[in-house]
Amino acid sequence: MSETVEMIRPGYIPSVAVTFTPKDGGEPVTVHRPYEAVPIEELRRHAMGGDEGSMLELGERYLFGWGGAEQDYRQSYEYFKQAAEKGVPDALCHLADFYLDPERGIVQRDEKEHFRMRELAAKAGSWQAMEKLSRCYEQGVFGAEKNPDQAFYWALQAENMIRTYWNYYNQPNFVDFLNTCRLLLRAHTRITFLLSHYCANGIGVPQDYEAAMRWLEIGERFAMAATGLKAIPMFRQQKRALVQQMRGDK
Repeated sequence: MSETVEMIRPGYIPSVAVTFTPKDGGEPVTVHRPYEAVPIEELRRHAMGGDEGSMLELGERYLFGWGGAEQDYRQSYEYFKQAAEKGVPDALCHLADFYLDPERGIVQRDEKEHFRMRELAAKAGSWQAMEKLSRCYEQGVFGAEKNPDQAFYWALQAENMIRTYWNYYNQPNFVDFLNTCRLLLRAHTRITFLLSHYCANGIGVPQDYEAAMRWLEIGERFAMAATGLKAIPMFRQQKRALVQQMRGDK
């Protein structure tokens, strides 16, 4: 299935380009940094000028109350809305969460609207939305009808998109993305575990223990390359559990 599925391309990946001019008069150097490194007043200024990355970052800061912002769901919602209108997939993903959490006091709980936004965000390239959509389809919750085929499809898309983000942020001229890379590494581990689970249990694909083991190997190789470690204990544990499941079936 992975060979025939057309992979979604990212609609937007946030990073800030910063150009430095050496004091000795050498050639200017441009590097990319995360929006989390930008002071909040500068973010507000750029957001007013229409910068969608600043809008997304401000939405997250007001959502969680960090980086110079006090927690304010109304402000968060408005910034996410502005970013979503400019085509930022992760902003749509955040907006979808509001429809599952009426205690934030912004919108009423509406699983159908949540699902509609989640699906739009996934189709636009949000790996976070893809991962959540896969779990919604697997369990038949939060506005989704249980659909194993769609569960597997969106997990496959999420794995591909996480690697796409990783390759983008892992370029030589990208600096200070350690927190982002940690987030992506954890996400890739989760999604390869999920794909292995789907293959081992025939969810969305025919039951295939070899494919289940391959997904664990893919995840382990990714983690080893990312961390420099020669072994990842959680993958070894998962492999042993898979072997036990195979023996139990036999």
